[in-house]
Amino acid sequence: MHWPTRRALTAALVGAACTALPATSAMAQPSTAAKADVITTPVQVVDAAHPLPAVGSRWDARAQNRTAQWRDSVPQPPATLHEHGDATAQRMGITYTSTATARDASALAAGADLATCRRLLPTSGERILNHYAYCRVTPIGYSVVSGGKVVGTVSWRNTTAGDGTKGSRVIRLVTGMDQFRRVGETTDGLLSIGWSTSGYRGPDGSNKACDVFGSGPNLLSEWQAGGTAIHTISSAANDGYSRDKVARCAIRSTVTNNGGTGTVLDNGVRFDSATYLGAKGAGIFDRVMPTMGEYSVRSTRNGAVARHIQLAQTNPAATYPPAPAGHTKSIPGGVASGRPLHRLVSNWDAAATTAYNKNRSKVQSTCAHLPHKAGEECDEYPFASSWEGAGKDDGNFSVKYVDGTQNGNAGTDLNNWYVADRILHRDAFYVVIH
Repeated sequence: MHWPTRRALTAALVGAACTALPATSAMAQPSTAAKADVITTPVQVVDAAHPLPAVGSRWDARAQNRTAQWRDSVPQPPATLHEHGDATAQRMGITYTSTATARDASALAAGADLATCRRLLPTSGERILNHYAYCRVTPIGYSVVSGGKVVGTVSWRNTTAGDGTKGSRVIRLVTGMDQFRRVGETTDGLLSIGWSTSGYRGPDGSNKACDVFGSGPNLLSEWQAGGTAIHTISSAANDGYSRDKVARCAIRSTVTNNGGTGTVLDNGVRFDSATYLGAKGAGIFDRVMPTMGEYSVRSTRNGAVARHIQLAQTNPAATYPPAPAGHTKSIPGGVASGRPLHRLVSNWDAAATTAYNKNRSKVQSTCAHLPHKAGEECDEYPFASSWEGAGKDDGNFSVKYVDGTQNGNAGTDLNNWYVADRILHRDAFYVVIH
């Protein structure tokens, strides 16, 4: 676990100058010297529900006491993870749709930057754009108190952009501050970003906290001058568990000023070294449910398969084989179903090989009863490469003969997406048809 030490915070406080800064707002009137009884409150989220008090208003003594107690506290790391990111995403309904065929696989891995995050989230919010791109925008501020009155306030927009990587177990996080507003009497002082992590402990394994490296500005004036903080979160391959050397970590970002420390964001990341997804591993943001968007009913490449899946998801009663008497077919995989598919890597272990072979065998035996034309192949949904395939023997599947070329294309597109979007064995995902 990693978080700023008391020594580091003390050093930053000692080095914080108390000189006035030029105003960045017409209303800002910074003082030329700090008063002896000045108190800087801890940072807080500033929005309609949590506004900063007006300059000139009385400061509640109980609030001052709470400030003093927080000022001496040590920033806390996030709690150890006990569930996978896709489980968190399913509970919270967080999804994204991506395509990553061989023609545009590099587009998915394109991360986010500060400008992109600010364009997508102008005032506040959090979005995982895909497994490789994360944005968080938070309005933050604090008050300056003297003689029991609020004499000044400072507020700004805090933005963090995250980039996952392919080919290394590293995630890069860039934080910037802009839209500063300084009202009343304010001075330069400590303002820094800290990151901490915790590891994972669950039924499938465990790993220690991830490593954190990086630095950034330590003064308000440095942020106002356009400074940015750059941090990396990483995991060595030997810190992971299972065949894929998976490491899951909760991550937390804090902002510290002279008044104390406040948490800005909590999220999660995952690292792996799965050889079936390419060499050297990857780092992704995993608290999001991936949704494959490769297939379109209008496509000349895979449209026949897309139309089959669309029918299976929206009108399973019209698919083959019919449901047994007294039963209703309910085929998973669509977002509306709330029941994702889970990837099945056929050579993962003996159980996976058995499940995959059962899927293929059930499809072949079921398709044997259907007429078809030359050049057609039997398509199945859910996929044979999912644990929800036909071999599950619950009747919730569909088979249909479709154009053989399009069926082959659809299989290629699915496999390319697995690799590009870093879908591990047993990872959950949805399928959306356009």
